[in-house]
Amino acid sequence: MTAKLQTAGRFVVGTDGSERANKAVDWAAERARARGIPLLVLDVIAEVPIPSRTHAAKALAAGTDYVEQYRERARKRLEKVVNSLKERYPDLEVEGTVVQGNPSYVLAQASKDAFLVVVGARGQGAPMSVKLLGGVSDAVATHSHGPIAVITDEAMENPGGAVVVGVDESPAAKGAIEFAFDTAHARGVPLVAVNAWDFGAYDAYSADVWEYSVEEITAGLVKMVEEQLADGRAKYPEVPVEIRVIRGRPEIALVEESRKAGLVVVGSRGRGGFAGLLLGSTSKHVLREAHCPVIVTRGEVSTTTTTV
Repeated sequence: MTAKLQTAGRFVVGTDGSERANKAVDWAAERARARGIPLLVLDVIAEVPIPSRTHAAKALAAGTDYVEQYRERARKRLEKVVNSLKERYPDLEVEGTVVQGNPSYVLAQASKDAFLVVVGARGQGAPMSVKLLGGVSDAVATHSHGPIAVITDEAMENPGGAVVVGVDESPAAKGAIEFAFDTAHARGVPLVAVNAWDFGAYDAYSADVWEYSVEEITAGLVKMVEEQLADGRAKYPEVPVEIRVIRGRPEIALVEESRKAGLVVVGSRGRGGFAGLLLGSTSKHVLREAHCPVIVTRGEVSTTTTTV
């Protein structure tokens, strides 16, 4: 980053002027307005832009430096986005800044003290190469220091839908649960806690044993989920809670639950920062395939949890 950004306590959203980014900007503006929190829109441009023949020729004809013309295009693009937000949300405090640097790094750094960082992403329709290699949204979610909201181009809004959270026994899940309770409370919607398990196939010869075992396994997992939810239930007794223990892969279960959800929350086991671990396969799959917005939390959250 070329300068210290004032990100503390704000919603921060990245844009490049695309329709995909516009959807993320609109979601961030809606949530920021609802919470009465300022919004910072960032247009992150490369430090060393690669000129196209057309733009380079235009710069040469105008007698201007290509890099400066590149920056000016970004400023005008961002000004258009900010002005549109101010017209549609007159009571929202919104500011825009053009930053030179790597988008993933800039947005991940912003997550250190931002209320929430929001990014757009390609969803279910993305080619397999994109899903395997990831993109800005995957990189930001992987290396963030705080919660990240990912809004895919195919994500559907369902404001009255439940907040769905993936639950297991990890510290990452503990943070996601706390975040999910706070968010369900703020939105006035139920919380659905999902635990999915898959211990392999069974055959006709062991069907009776498996039937008994499945009941035992399910009961044990329900107890575990109840224990994980105990603190949230005590803090927010007014939030309706439903526990769903599902046999199957966690990522598939969470994507299926996202069809009617307003938001899905998953925890990341990475340490945060660019020395962090890779984004887990479950989180990455849910980010790409979910039918609603997804938030990835980082570890256990503080008592001043972000709620959206």
